Amino acid sequence: MTIENFNYQRIYEEELPGTIKDSLEMPDRFYELSHQQRMLVEELVNYGYRAAIEEALDPEILEETMNLSAEVGAQLYNFANMLSVHFSTKEGGE
Repeated sequence: MTIENFNYQRIYEEELPGTIKDSLEMPDRFYELSHQQRMLVEELVNYGYRAAIEEALDPEILEETMNLSAEVGAQLYNFANMLSVHFSTKEGGE
């Protein structure tokens, strides 16, 4: 599974409450963190993302949805072609 491109700075500075940063004696700004602290924040965000996706999305249901979407798309394409032929024939015959 690929990891999305997260704005770790925004997550740290805007989403993490200041009270938590204060109680852990961490700086308010993301780039004031040590390299190891930034790596920890990034890994926690990545893990949270993976866990949320795995818990919320059942791969079997996603595969079925993908197949159904492809089938519906093909049917709509065929229907559009049928309408196109019908209207071009009707306009040419009148």
